[in-house]
Amino acid sequence: MGSVFIIQGLLIYVYAFDHNPPHIHVRSGEGEFTITLHSREIEGRARTKTIQIVNQFIDEHINELEEIWDRAQRGDKIIKIKR
Repeated sequence: MGSVFIIQGLLIYVYAFDHNPPHIHVRSGEGEFTITLHSREIEGRARTKTIQIVNQFIDEHINELEEIWDRAQRGDKIIKIKR
């Protein structure tokens, strides 16, 4: 697991060699969920506000997240997104 970013108390991360479709894991005080990068399908439960924050993050960093996903699937080192 590689931490990609922390935003407003949300830990966003990617697992190496994870299953498709490309997605991120989000952990917060309210629990944990995954969200796909393109179709934005959610697995798990989260508050609407949390989902909005994560969707905005994906919108702003989609190219970096796709690169991180590819690196993680190859087993390469994951580099954190910097703001």
